[in-house]
Amino acid sequence: MYKKLLALLLITTVVIILSCQSNDHNPMEAKYKAAYVAVNGIMDSGNIDELDAYIAEDAIDHQMDPSITTKTGLAGIKEVFKYYHNIFPDMKTTIHSMAVSGDTLFGYISSTGTASEPFMGMPAGTSQTMNAVDVVVFKDDKMVEHWGFMDMADVMMMMQSNMAGESMMEDKGK
Repeated sequence: MYKKLLALLLITTVVIILSCQSNDHNPMEAKYKAAYVAVNGIMDSGNIDELDAYIAEDAIDHQMDPSITTKTGLAGIKEVFKYYHNIFPDMKTTIHSMAVSGDTLFGYISSTGTASEPFMGMPAGTSQTMNAVDVVVFKDDKMVEHWGFMDMADVMMMMQSNMAGESMMEDKGK
């Protein structure tokens, strides 16, 4: 039920965003989309030094996890990318859709990877897919702000599978 509601909400949001766009072509639209594709490719490849070309030094990531890094800006974003690439070295991201309105890009993605080490209760070797919506603001050809919203149904499924795995491990220990 929640999956259907979340999917409907996501589709409705994308339709509203797309329908609110003016018919005037944004000359930066192609550049913003290319930058978004490149940054997602960097997350998959782990080549974090390439982020310099796309993200401002003082960029703000509203999804920054202080348990991963206390750095801010581009330096913090690089550490987060490196952290996730080390855990999911085979990560592959699919960009399902992108829309640009003014200086803001909206993207809907799915990332799939296999944990190379235990992560958030998942044993190494566990494959995980997460769906997310990104909101990215650009200034002077670079990303300056990012918000990421994960599909809570995916998070709940991951937690349930982790709890089941922990329960099985506890039973073996008895």
